[in-house]
Amino acid sequence: MMTPSVPSITRRAPPARNPEKGILFIAVSQFGVAFSFNCIMSFMPFYILRMSEYGTKETMLWIGLILGISPLVTAVAAPFWGSLTTRVRPKLLFQAGTFFNGVIFLLMGFAGSLPLLLVLRLCQGFLGGISTIGLVLIASCSPEGRLHRHMSLFQNAITAGQLVGPPLGAYAVAFFGYRSPFLVAFGVVFLALLFCHHYVWDIPVRPRNGGKGRPGAAGVFWGWALGIVGTIHLTFLPSILPHILEGFGRTGETAITTAGEIMMAYTATAILGNYLVAAWSGRVSLARLITVTCLSAAALQALLYFSAGIYSFAAVRMLQTGMIAAVFPLVITVFAADARGSTLGFLNSARFVGNSLGPLLATSIVAHYDLLILYLAIAGLTLGVLFAFLTATRRTLSR
Repeated sequence: MMTPSVPSITRRAPPARNPEKGILFIAVSQFGVAFSFNCIMSFMPFYILRMSEYGTKETMLWIGLILGISPLVTAVAAPFWGSLTTRVRPKLLFQAGTFFNGVIFLLMGFAGSLPLLLVLRLCQGFLGGISTIGLVLIASCSPEGRLHRHMSLFQNAITAGQLVGPPLGAYAVAFFGYRSPFLVAFGVVFLALLFCHHYVWDIPVRPRNGGKGRPGAAGVFWGWALGIVGTIHLTFLPSILPHILEGFGRTGETAITTAGEIMMAYTATAILGNYLVAAWSGRVSLARLITVTCLSAAALQALLYFSAGIYSFAAVRMLQTGMIAAVFPLVITVFAADARGSTLGFLNSARFVGNSLGPLLATSIVAHYDLLILYLAIAGLTLGVLFAFLTATRRTLSR
């Protein structure tokens, strides 16, 4: 008597639910977390000054520590969250991390001391790695041929949260006091969690693949490096904008207003550029898209130095971010189909490392040299890492 064959377990969820809607709400959840994080960061130095019982110098050190510690912890924690998907269901991890993020936002609004605020920021940095779980869920649920579009949607959701969070947080403080943005942040994260629970697919634990089909270590490393470089392009400018605007004759309140307008404008074009590149992902190879976006961004980076005025500078910067913003989701797409969670976590950590290195690189070079050296250094770094990445992933990209 023949025994009926047992169907193999795949990593995809049952077809009873709409994967597109689930992926949309993974992105919505990340928008909620990014919005909430940036909503409170817009006024955090003022919040720390108001709470501090220390002198001016000590308080400045506390501000730097509290603001700077979270991205570094997130960079370390991102691979850990990815590795947990081999033991715990990804959706459960994603929901738990989102919930505790919301709780921390709420507690920060009622913190009574700077040491407690620092501890909460450390916890927030650790939980920031749950974006890796979002990448794992999207890699598992995306239909064939649409992976890059969904990775682009995920990235744009984070960028959109970074765009609208700061002004709304500042307005909330101005009209309702310091605790109101923390309450808003908790509410936004809670709503995102409800949508995630209802719409996002529950996928099986991702088993270890024993190295079979996994991308090469060199390719992953240079993909990580390219993600860092792309993030440096996006994050280096705010730290030196006062110096640049002074060169264009903008100082005082006028400079502050102009800086805000420029940052909002190039963040908007980053979202648009990411979307447009994703629209081409089914018609052009990933290798060509990555090459074109990196080369264009490097050329525009060097062109910044030759801007004749504030408007031409802003226009070049908007074009530059529109090109480079697509690099990170493109790199993730190269590896997502075969990579395990810890690999995606390592790649995801590039965003947080780049967030830290961007301002540090810009201020260090400008302090000792000038803007031309900075622009050429970033452009040259882009070209070098791009060449190494294309060389290391030649076989992966040709599949």
